[in-house]
Amino acid sequence: MRIAVLGAGSIGCLIAAKLVDSGHDVLVHARGEHGATLAVNGLIITGEWNKKIDPVDWTVSLDEAGIHPSLEKSFDQVIITCKAKDTENLSKLASMLADGPALSLQNGLGNHETLQRYFHENTAVGVTTNAVKRISPGQIEWVGRGTLVIGGPKGEEFAETLDSMDAEYEKDVSSILWNKLLINVAINPLAAICGVTNGELRHEPLISQAESTMLEAASIARVLGISILSDGELLSNLHSVLDSTADNICSMLADVKAGRETEIDVLCGQVVSRGEQLGVPTPLNSMLYSQIKSLR
Repeated sequence: MRIAVLGAGSIGCLIAAKLVDSGHDVLVHARGEHGATLAVNGLIITGEWNKKIDPVDWTVSLDEAGIHPSLEKSFDQVIITCKAKDTENLSKLASMLADGPALSLQNGLGNHETLQRYFHENTAVGVTTNAVKRISPGQIEWVGRGTLVIGGPKGEEFAETLDSMDAEYEKDVSSILWNKLLINVAINPLAAICGVTNGELRHEPLISQAESTMLEAASIARVLGISILSDGELLSNLHSVLDSTADNICSMLADVKAGRETEIDVLCGQVVSRGEQLGVPTPLNSMLYSQIKSLR
């Protein structure tokens, strides 16, 4: 199949490389020095998978240059792996490129709804706990293996496409998004504020703060009628993710260090917003939301 991966962050690069390795014809849409390196030198992957993707193995388009008209409606599937701030633009681009369905593989809430404005029910949504970090332009490290769960109307199709990533299909999209959101609100803002790796959150007093923030968000999900794991399972899952990604610097900390916009609005911000609509206080998520916003 011809598959376009829009957003060449760490996860996007890993997904694209796995698709190339599976024999698909892959387009990677990237930007900046990293994108130029992917086009000229390819990609080096270390850690859980040692692999070199040569530049002739895929096609790279650069955001600065735009998409050539010959690529329009030429792809069977599109996978969006960008940060939330770019979802609108890349969803529009996806609708130009794809003759088939689109998958949102992103953090937070709201991205799938944006994608549906362009693809309606021809969509899927996925979440992953794989830990991947960018070492330098054109080089990533797969720090820790995790899960990849995909749902939505076209979820089964994308689960099959991403079989090389051990993708699993789950019918309940809301459950998929919220269970990942709970991990993100527990880890990302706290690690970003304290400037620590994921593993350092395993110790007091940070672990109690992370757990409490996650369970506060879980209470909002349950009021909304979302099917999520029990508190015990959520805590066990959090500790498992922290163990498997102990050396990882989370994306929010990387964004804060680089002075980039974070995804706090689609994480803690969404918890706070829904809590306000329900009349349920969310003081821990509100505090983290305000602190991250104050860093920019």
